[in-house]
Order: sequence, then C-alpha cells, then structure tokens
Amino acid sequence: MTRWWPLLLAFACHTRTAPLAPAGSGAADDGAGELARWSSRILTSDEPEAPAAEQRRHRGGDDYVDPNGGAAYGGAAYGGAAYANYRPPVWNYTSPNRQPHYATATALTGSIEGTVSWAGAPPPKVTTACGAIDNPSLRVNNHVVEGVLVYVERVAVGRAVTTYGRPTTVGGAVMKHGCTLTPAIQIATPLPSMLSVHGDTARSRIKVTPPNGAPKLFDLQEAGRAQLPIGGGLTRVEADDGKLSSAWVLALDTPYYAMTDADGHFRLDELAPGSYDIMFWQPPLAASTPEGRFIYGPPVLVRRSATVGPKPARLDVTLGK
Repeated sequence: MTRWWPLLLAFACHTRTAPLAPAGSGAADDGAGELARWSSRILTSDEPEAPAAEQRRHRGGDDYVDPNGGAAYGGAAYGGAAYANYRPPVWNYTSPNRQPHYATATALTGSIEGTVSWAGAPPPKVTTACGAIDNPSLRVNNHVVEGVLVYVERVAVGRAVTTYGRPTTVGGAVMKHGCTLTPAIQIATPLPSMLSVHGDTARSRIKVTPPNGAPKLFDLQEAGRAQLPIGGGLTRVEADDGKLSSAWVLALDTPYYAMTDADGHFRLDELAPGSYDIMFWQPPLAASTPEGRFIYGPPVLVRRSATVGPKPARLDVTLGK
C-alpha cells in the first residue's frame, strides 16, 4: 500500500476535471448543469464574471427576449396583472351599519340583577314520537326558572360595542336533538344576523317563519345544516309536520341581555344611571297531541321598570301566575 500512495497522489494532482455539460443538453446533462457551471466560476475566481446581459439571459430577466418567440419571464402571461384575457372581478359590497343607535360611554358601573321564579307546579311532560319528555319550553328547578331571556328594550346611553370588522355574534344557532329543537329561546345580536339550524342522525323538513313574510321550508339532512339571514324581531323554527319542539330566535340590537341560570338568576352590567324598561321573555308552554305533534299557546311576556343608581338595582319577577 505504501508503494502505490505517491503514484495516486501524483495522478490526482495532474488530472483535470472534465468540463460540465450545459443544462438541458439531454443525456449529456449531468444533473447539475448551469448551477454547477456557475458554482465552479465562483470557486475559481480567476475566471471573469459574465456580462450583465449574459446573466439576465441565464436567469430570464424582464428585458430578455426569447429568440424563439416566448414571453418574458414575469410578464402577464405568467401571472402578472392578468392571465391571458382574464381580468380580476370587481366586487361591490356594502358594509352593514354596525354603529349603535345610542350614545356610547365608558366607565359605566350601574347594574340590574334579580331572580325569575315560577308560581305553581312545574309543567307536565309531553308525549312525542321519541317518548315522554320534559316540557322543552320551561325548565323549573325548585320554583325558579332557567332559560328566560331578559333584555333592555331601549337605550339612550350605553356601553360601547365592537363596530369594526366582524363583531362577536351572539346566538343564531338551533340544534336538533331527537324530537326537540334547542335552545327554546335565544337572542341573536348584533344585526344583521344569521340563523343556522343543525341536524342530527335523522333527516327532517324544517319550517322557518320570519317576523315578516312567508315561512321557508328546508330539507335538513343527517348532520346537515340550513342557514339563512334573519332580520330584527322574532323568528320561529319548527318541523313542517309539527313533530319537533319549536325554537324561537329573537334578533335585537341591544347591548344588554341575559339568560337566567339554573338558579333563576340574571344580571345586566355596565348600565348608565337612569330608568329602564326590562323585558322577560319565556317561550310558550308546549303541549302535544296523541300523534306526537307539538302545540303551543302564546309566549309569556313580562315588562318591568327599574331605576339604576350608584347601587345595583334589584328586580325579581314571578311567572306562571
């Protein structure tokens, strides 16, 4: 081995590397092409740099004209301002007016709180195609009512709300669970708002009745969704055959709203001093026919007044009288 080492070293020092084949030269292209050629020029700095025009020709500069008639790299035909004869469309979109309809103020400390109670016995169960279930419109626990919507009707001065971009949307989603549509009542705000009805494992035909206008029918597929815009006021969602409990969506532009919790309690915060009309909205009690169709009476609406001052105002309401 020691005898051949000087010969190998001499052979390596006197052997010149074969020139690289140009890029795109078919079988002769060794896979490196122009990249290897330019790399070798960088490593061997004794070779002069190519003229600027030659460099632009190699990298396809904007002022390079292909002698074969091709378009310059980076031109319109390669995704510039337009592709071929295509022109980007111009969309006309009017942003909704999300400015509040009242004067806004900060550092508001007033509040109204209270409890909603139920007079008498809890409502009986109802018979449905899914069997006997608790009344879906009214949840009474130890004589207090859960799920009552409480809101302020008119506001002259109130807290600021998000008016730029897409503000946080509250409500507007109804879920089908067996023979019920839940929640029975909810608020959707701000306006304009959207309503989504989500299906479960069984398909249904859903009827949506807006505040003004004719009802709309939707085929709700398994795990499907029906979606539509809703305006201000009360929208009712039910089954076309009446075999699903109804849901109501109240779309309002108010910054003050609450739902009573499991203890029947509610609280409205960040109010300015003054007098307010408070609305309590309880869905109508559900009953059923022997065939399992739901029937309803009118909703329970209670209006009360409260005066907000330095201390929290207390407002307790009893339903079912």
